[in-house]
Amino acid sequence: MKPNPSAKNLPDLVFVVQFHDPTGPGSVHFAGRAEHLMAGESRGFETPEELADFLERVMNQLKPRSQKDKRR
Repeated sequence: MKPNPSAKNLPDLVFVVQFHDPTGPGSVHFAGRAEHLMAGESRGFETPEELADFLERVMNQLKPRSQKDKRR
């Protein structure tokens, strides 16, 4: 089977999200680290909003300028 070259399978859209074990005393239940594999950029997070902000920021940086201009 050949890989599908659709946008869903592009390597620049690959992220790794690692969640921390929330069983320690005082630990946050939604904490971890996210990394964009192609850029090597990573960020820790403690809320769903922080994770979503990181993903959105990186995805917006990846969009061609013509696609960014269409959103305005």
